[in-house]
Amino acid sequence: MPSNSLNILTGSSPDEPDPRLNIRETLAEDWDAELLFLSEEEFDEAIIGVSERIGNEPVVAYDTTKIVEILVLNHSMSVDEAYEYFEFNILGAYVGERTPTFITFTFKQ
Repeated sequence: MPSNSLNILTGSSPDEPDPRLNIRETLAEDWDAELLFLSEEEFDEAIIGVSERIGNEPVVAYDTTKIVEILVLNHSMSVDEAYEYFEFNILGAYVGERTPTFITFTFKQ
């Protein structure tokens, strides 16, 4: 577990940089694990944390809805096209036991 997890949850003091500004570096420093990220840094703003489960290594957790929003805005896709792209190219990509996980907070309609 990261040593400064409370800073991430409560925010930084005005004298400290916001730990979310470079989430990859923050997570790499805070976790003693080799975390895997989606290769496209444009999806960094969709990172919501690290998922842990007994018997498994910690993995980066992404917000599914935010990934779809990024695809729509940055790649001129419709929502349906973005979900299809996400499901086939991102969710469907297994890169080993450190494959990131994807959390859906809302249901697509």
